[in-house]
Amino acid sequence: MRTPLAIALAAAAVILGCGNTDVDTPDVCLESPAMITAALRNAAEPVALDGDTKISDCLVRNQAEGDLVNFGTNITEVATGLGADVSQPGPAGVKAAIDAGYLVGAIEKGAEDTDGIHATLVERVKAAATNGLSDASELKQAHYEAGYEAGKETG
Repeated sequence: MRTPLAIALAAAAVILGCGNTDVDTPDVCLESPAMITAALRNAAEPVALDGDTKISDCLVRNQAEGDLVNFGTNITEVATGLGADVSQPGPAGVKAAIDAGYLVGAIEKGAEDTDGIHATLVERVKAAATNGLSDASELKQAHYEAGYEAGKETG
């Protein structure tokens, strides 16, 4: 059974004509959410999924529908977990805020040159990753912003 996210991403892919690929999605981008979460442990330093694939490299122009759905499902799961973890007290919540910011920045960076096919994914990732920030301290919000800037720059 497809999730609402998968259905929305598939519909966006069909509407925007994503079945014709120019560049393949790196295989590492389609691995598990746990692998992406583990890679984010390095944020706000540059994050690479396999040593050299940036998160932004996972969003490619004319991305195949299946790749978009698979990556979108994985990355949204990661963002949802980080958004929930921001509410943790102490260093764990601060680190989650950095990671969430980095993830959003990297996704936005990757979507910049893809003619809008990733707009829905960017919105969903940002909403999920920032869900815990509404009640977060100024310190956590500042760490989110620092992570975001690092993700936009090196993500």
